[in-house]
Amino acid sequence: MALPIRKAFTMIELIFVIAIIGILAAVAIPKLVSTKDKATGSVCTHQVGRLIHDITTVFMASGTNTFKDLSISTISNIQTEVGTNGHGIAEAPSAKVDTQGITYHCDGEPLVFMVGNYNVSEKKYVFSITDLNPTRPASINAAIQLRKLHTIAPGGTRFFTL
Repeated sequence: MALPIRKAFTMIELIFVIAIIGILAAVAIPKLVSTKDKATGSVCTHQVGRLIHDITTVFMASGTNTFKDLSISTISNIQTEVGTNGHGIAEAPSAKVDTQGITYHCDGEPLVFMVGNYNVSEKKYVFSITDLNPTRPASINAAIQLRKLHTIAPGGTRFFTL
């Protein structure tokens, strides 16, 4: 007697396959989220580095008297007036780095505060970056990278003399 030909999977086979897919998803999804946070942190780290470069380059090219009157939109093209989910400068395009300062947001959370001041007695321009101790995963990744690059302690400030 010949065995009947099966045209479908049994219920046990389907449950087994669904269980395997569920296990794979449980392992893969957290890795994907972590990778996204690291990528976002890298974008923020790059933009802060570019902002520091833009500020120092424009200062060196323009000098103290001109630099103190320049708005952030004149110095850099990084997005301004970011909201609760964006990456960029929180202040308006008219904000000035000199004395007023600017706050860079990563994933909508304050990451660093940057401000410059002219020290009259030493005749030097001092630019500082303050770590704002972020709490979101993407911002934490960016803060860790920035702390390593610029030797800033968590919540600390790094001073640059221009």
